[in-house]
Amino acid sequence: MSDDLNITSGGAISVDSSMVREIGRRLGQVSAHLEDASHLVRRAGATCAQVPALAATVGTGAMVACAQRLASMADETRSDVHGVEVMADTFELVELRNEQAALSVHRPSEAMALQGRIDALLAGDADLEKRADMLIAGWEERRFDGTKDQPLDGVFDVLLGPWGAGTVGAGLMVMARAAAHGRGLLPFDTVLKGTPPPVRVAPVAKGVTTPVSGVKDSLSRIPAGKEGQVVVEKYTMGDGSRRFVAYVDGTRAIVPGTEDPWDMGSNWDMYIDRDQAASQVAIEKALEAAGANPGDRVGFVGYSQGAAAASFTAMEGTYDVDVVITAGNPVEPSLAADQTLVELRHQGDPISNLSGGGSVGGTGSTGSFTARAEVDSVSPLGPHRLEEYLDTAGQVDSSGDPRVTDLQESFFAELGQAAKVETTEFLAERP
Repeated sequence: MSDDLNITSGGAISVDSSMVREIGRRLGQVSAHLEDASHLVRRAGATCAQVPALAATVGTGAMVACAQRLASMADETRSDVHGVEVMADTFELVELRNEQAALSVHRPSEAMALQGRIDALLAGDADLEKRADMLIAGWEERRFDGTKDQPLDGVFDVLLGPWGAGTVGAGLMVMARAAAHGRGLLPFDTVLKGTPPPVRVAPVAKGVTTPVSGVKDSLSRIPAGKEGQVVVEKYTMGDGSRRFVAYVDGTRAIVPGTEDPWDMGSNWDMYIDRDQAASQVAIEKALEAAGANPGDRVGFVGYSQGAAAASFTAMEGTYDVDVVITAGNPVEPSLAADQTLVELRHQGDPISNLSGGGSVGGTGSTGSFTARAEVDSVSPLGPHRLEEYLDTAGQVDSSGDPRVTDLQESFFAELGQAAKVETTEFLAERP
């Protein structure tokens, strides 16, 4: 069972800087209203004082005291506004530098275009860079919490059993070291290269279902323990338009070279080589078989390897991807401002931590968020279990966080209006 749920905008950022600025703006309005109220009460008291009988009845002394309290509250609120603005500047600097780093690999001109705003922020506050550095340092210290206390060879012993000391175990050690150097962060425009490996995809179950209704319901539709590895839902809306949601399972074979595309070979292809992987190709074939065309709206829900494959698919631009929900994702994609990324990560999850703790400044729309939780487990891989993430997802749904509420009132509410939902489970195999 998970506890200590913490929902942030990703990395070191608690709330998107634009949201923080909006809070500061509204606090400024409150301060102005309090100041106006103080002046009005003072004027009313002065007016009453001119009529002794009225002054005695009303109590001008109390009115003066009330005006003073209102003025004091206005001053305190103005001070809060300053603190919020400082926080917003700090968050924005971290966000901009994070975005600049993600853009620099494939979009250097766009990365440089952000420098003007960065310079303006730094010029306006001599201590800003120091605060941003401290914020990042704190995140750096915490990002591998729970995993660094577990010997990697112990994790691999549990994962691999008799294979732990062999080639696969060594490969996982390489992946873990690559994570520490940022391999799990996907810069903007990251695409898998090479020739698509051969994969057969066939439906193994079809039916109709109800619209997905929340984060926990989303994760529960991942076909864990079923024959197929991918489920695609086709939503036909009342106006005849359609959209799709794909649910993708995690690694099923811990060694490479198997008939199952969801094996360690696909993990290596995506994570280390950035080559097209059989599991990621299978997702695209499943969507095509379900009737999705390039440019159609598609949402993704993925766990573990399925989360990584969904992340790459969301970034490559074949589909109009608006929402990506992941649990235990070994990578973190860089998504556009109109794409919402919902990440569930557990402290001590060695697979999730292949992402390097996620990006320091978050990614995606202002409604994107990362939900982190601790889990009680004696096993090194306990924090990675889908059952634990389902528990965390339930807490997310009931958290009352405004970003969760926005997701419920937009994405899930829209899906809830579907006239028909067709579901197909697909089995993928290497020939």
